[in-house]
Amino acid sequence: MGSLFQLIFVGIGYVFLATVAGFVLLLLAKVLSLFVSRSMVPVGQFFWFPIKLGPYFLLAIIANIFVCGLIRNVDPPLTDYWSLPVAGQLTLGAIDQPDIWNLWPERNGGEVLVSDIVSMGVTDNTVYGKTKSDAYFIYSLNAAQQFSDLSEDQFNPEIIKIAGENPTLQRPSDYYYDNRDTGDLITLLLILIYPLCRFYKLCKDFHDRLMHSA
Repeated sequence: MGSLFQLIFVGIGYVFLATVAGFVLLLLAKVLSLFVSRSMVPVGQFFWFPIKLGPYFLLAIIANIFVCGLIRNVDPPLTDYWSLPVAGQLTLGAIDQPDIWNLWPERNGGEVLVSDIVSMGVTDNTVYGKTKSDAYFIYSLNAAQQFSDLSEDQFNPEIIKIAGENPTLQRPSDYYYDNRDTGDLITLLLILIYPLCRFYKLCKDFHDRLMHSA
């Protein structure tokens, strides 16, 4: 799925959700005004409030893309390609299927070192894991040494000897998002600040009009 198509899909989804949210806010404001006010208080701004925030959220998505690529050094979420470096140029990447990853020698790909990775672990000097065929692998970063097609009985003592610790495996997609979560949280907070301030002002103005007409 291309980036442009995904942006269009997100835009359509946002318009739908914003319209639903606008109707809910409009209904709540109208009900509240009937109980409090003796005269009709305009409430149409509550319907348009979430829809008018659309351009702001688009800017937030674009900002997040720049943060992903330039600061966190991971691919932005609006593509069918995900990658992140694990050490130097050594890179984990996935295309189309976020549950099956490959280990590449450089950020732009190259000849695949290990393919079809479904679970993995990373230490200071080792990348290890299990492939779709249930075979285990170990790639030593210091010596660029690779052990492939290991059974579980072969893998466990070998990884302890090389990495100096018991293996801890997780899905590559979880590892990818673990490297994004702090930046995504900061982005989410920045996305919320402006709408919350606008919503507070909207509610305050509505409250003042209600009290004036009561």
